[in-house]
Amino acid sequence: MEKIRDDIIDFLKGQSFMDSNTQFADNESLTKAGIIDSIGLLELLDHISESYSIEIPEDMLTPDNLDSLQGITNLILKLKYERS
Repeated sequence: MEKIRDDIIDFLKGQSFMDSNTQFADNESLTKAGIIDSIGLLELLDHISESYSIEIPEDMLTPDNLDSLQGITNLILKLKYERS
């Protein structure tokens, strides 16, 4: 779980969505914190699909699943578990 969280943070920093000093809680809204917007979300979805070899179904593209580190991590774990 920690590895997925760190990967997402590294991606966000690498794509300049946030700088290395940005601090926020795992359950904090990435959009309300100004870290990610709709274009950034599309890039993040591509990253998740490629990095974890998973397809995210349309019905799972919800704020609960994609607007916080915790939601994203849970989504990835759930999809990876279902695939195995």
